[in-house]
Amino acid sequence: MAEKPFIVFVLGPPASGKGTLCKRLADAHKQYLYHLSVGDYLRYLINGPLSDQADIIDSVRSGGTRGLVRGDVIVSLLLDKINEEMGKGKSVFLLDGFPRNLEQDEAFKALMNTEFNRGTPDLTISISCPRETARARYLNRKRGDDSEELFDKRYSDYEGRDRKVVELYQKNLVEVRAVEGRSIDQSFQEMTEALYRTPAWKAMMSKA
Repeated sequence: MAEKPFIVFVLGPPASGKGTLCKRLADAHKQYLYHLSVGDYLRYLINGPLSDQADIIDSVRSGGTRGLVRGDVIVSLLLDKINEEMGKGKSVFLLDGFPRNLEQDEAFKALMNTEFNRGTPDLTISISCPRETARARYLNRKRGDDSEELFDKRYSDYEGRDRKVVELYQKNLVEVRAVEGRSIDQSFQEMTEALYRTPAWKAMMSKA
């Protein structure tokens, strides 16, 4: 088991393809790479293992699994999951949809420094997708309470809040474009080629 996890933040607007691209990358490196969709994981926790812990449920629901969950709450939950998967041999973690704001980012870095004596992330992947392309994808997938109004709110939230995290890691950013007419295969190829040009990814892969 690796002594320290290799952390990759994966950020992008709604319906940009974050989950699909992360799943494909994880499937290509099943032995050591784990895809953690943070929103899905929070929903799983409050509807299952933590359904009797009102304080955590309130924190998640008050922020909304699409909104702002307090940094100290979310990072402790993520660290528990990371440690669990490290015990199963995973060493590389794609944190899909995290962090959502600078407060979550600071809380995560502080906890990782305490637990593993290292700063994070090792890499940040930013998936860009024009609003109209993302809107069409979002409405076409027909999930749960998805609506045009909710899409507009989520996309605006990303542009006004989440992008501050992207800008924080601009220096070592891996950028992927999800534009109209580009297939998921093309976006995946662009992402993997960009990763393999990144010294941190190449060094990690040489040890995997």
